[in-house]
Amino acid sequence: MTMSTKSAPIWLAWLPVVTTLALIAGFLLSTGGKINELADHERRLTALETRRESDADKLDKINERTARIEAKLEVILPTGTPAKEAAR
Repeated sequence: MTMSTKSAPIWLAWLPVVTTLALIAGFLLSTGGKINELADHERRLTALETRRESDADKLDKINERTARIEAKLEVILPTGTPAKEAAR
């Protein structure tokens, strides 16, 4: 009788290589997602900083206008004079 020896399937020899490649591909895909997420956060932060700067400019203009209005009111009605006397 002849003895036949069973050898392992050919695909089994490639299993570690395929597994390693799959792990590397998964790592690269997840890293790419994180990089895209980081870029999105950077874009959003830049937009917020730009908006904050424009809001600060608007507040400065409002403060300047308020100061001019207060100066005009001071000329019209000095703070040392009571309001009733000025109305007479």
